[in-house]
Amino acid sequence: MRPIRSLSRTTSLEKIVLHADLNSFFAKAEQQANPAIRNKPVGVVKGKGRSCIIAASPEAKMRGVYTGSRVYDARKSCPDIILVPADFSKYEDISRRFIKICATYTPLCEVFSLDECFLDVTETEKFWGNAFNIAFDIKRRLREEVGDYLTVSVGVSYNRLLAKLACGQIKVDGLFWITPDNALEVLDKTKLTGVCGLGWGLSNHLTKLGLESFAQIRACSREFLHKEFGSFWGPYLYDLSRGIDRNPVNSFRSIADQKSVGRTYTTHRPLNKRREIYNLTRNLAEEVAFKARRMNLAGRHVTYWLRTSPKKWSGPDEEDNISWYGHRTLKNHIDSGKTLFELCKLISKEWKTRDVIFCGVGLGMLVNSSNLTTPIFKEECRGNKLIKSADLINDKYGEYTLFPAQLLGMPIVMPEVTGYFGDKKYQIKRLEI
Repeated sequence: MRPIRSLSRTTSLEKIVLHADLNSFFAKAEQQANPAIRNKPVGVVKGKGRSCIIAASPEAKMRGVYTGSRVYDARKSCPDIILVPADFSKYEDISRRFIKICATYTPLCEVFSLDECFLDVTETEKFWGNAFNIAFDIKRRLREEVGDYLTVSVGVSYNRLLAKLACGQIKVDGLFWITPDNALEVLDKTKLTGVCGLGWGLSNHLTKLGLESFAQIRACSREFLHKEFGSFWGPYLYDLSRGIDRNPVNSFRSIADQKSVGRTYTTHRPLNKRREIYNLTRNLAEEVAFKARRMNLAGRHVTYWLRTSPKKWSGPDEEDNISWYGHRTLKNHIDSGKTLFELCKLISKEWKTRDVIFCGVGLGMLVNSSNLTTPIFKEECRGNKLIKSADLINDKYGEYTLFPAQLLGMPIVMPEVTGYFGDKKYQIKRLEI
């Protein structure tokens, strides 16, 4: 049998898209680093004392432990599970090397999350014979150049939607191809929430209408879907049920500027003292402002929110006080952590906070800093020079080598790369790809 040289030349497909997804990334990264825990159930937690599993190894998943499981429940279903604190520096390094490997096969490499990439190889697959050769080469290079215990599943199809769906058909070290001939068959066997872009809210709405499969959605008219779901979600569902995705693969090197930047953090214990809450807020404000400066951006829309555990309070009168949120839109753009923190204090001046377990700080309406008016007042110029000097030192010697005196005596919340790549342009720059 003659080998297929190029999928795009031997089929009617307009596009050839690959989706590469590292398997059980955080957990397998820990098993890669520590051979003693390989082939054992491993759960990764944010840190000591945390109650949520943020990643589970394949062995743990086979025992009923999944991302989002509570530690209590994980130990109940898997008593011998090994809990490992997350090491985001390790994950950043592996992610950077994985993305670099994927980017060698096409300039159209889109970083979807920390452990996922889309590759449009329509114009480049011929250099490797076909898309399957690229998939096998990614697997080989991951083992040889990054870690022999790491595995990656690859989905191949003619658009992003189906390539990602294909990738999930064989969970560990898989390779699956969705073609126009089997696309509807695969879709119809998939749960509604098993497709990227269809969340619980949309799924619940569909279920209430008696639509529990893509085949049933496909039987609906455009007019019905538009009436029930509106001008955006109606056409979206019509296309989705047919395996149609009109979104192109966009290179991570051409990501648009951020519209906003933020940082959230969930505490180990409830915070009641205003000083503790403000110390954490200052910590997060410094990180948000640093992210903006790293991308040469400044903003004028400040958001601040706090939340407590719903279990702490009860009663209808207190339901509205479970969370607090406020914002301010400024006349001038800012990129200073101190200024951002002072505005958060102003926003929350009247809040009667209690049992706070979550804090979030955001800066929006971002513009390029080079377009802003140069300050002329001596004190403001001096402050800007201090900030630039501190950034240079922290870039050279490590984050928070220099930090505000307000953070003395408290455990500093360090920046971390998130699984879904929040603040994507900053995170890509942070990985120095």
